[in-house]
Amino acid sequence: MRTLRFPRSAAPAPGQVRTVESGDRRIGLVWVDGELHGLADACPHRGAPLCSAGTLVHRVESDGGRVLRREPADRLRCPWHKWEFDVRTGVCEEAPRVRARRYRVWLEGDEIVVSLAPVRD
Repeated sequence: MRTLRFPRSAAPAPGQVRTVESGDRRIGLVWVDGELHGLADACPHRGAPLCSAGTLVHRVESDGGRVLRREPADRLRCPWHKWEFDVRTGVCEEAPRVRARRYRVWLEGDEIVVSLAPVRD
């Protein structure tokens, strides 16, 4: 399994996105519920810089009478067309068959390790 390694200091603060690069790969890192997630910095819709120029947002739902903002912020909003992608699954809210490429990410000592193997759902 091929992996990339980055210093732990490259991890984002909670509620933020940080992009790391290695060669021609740019990967956005995001903490959600204590777990580090990785998404390709390319929107699968039109190739926009999803992580480096997108916005981390909260899921918003209605219960029929009120609008509720869900915690934590776990959606990346594309800067071009405002499509939102679930950081945990890569699924697009507006077109569920469209998915951002995900990377398995974990901490190992003082390093962030990113697997380049495809994530299977």
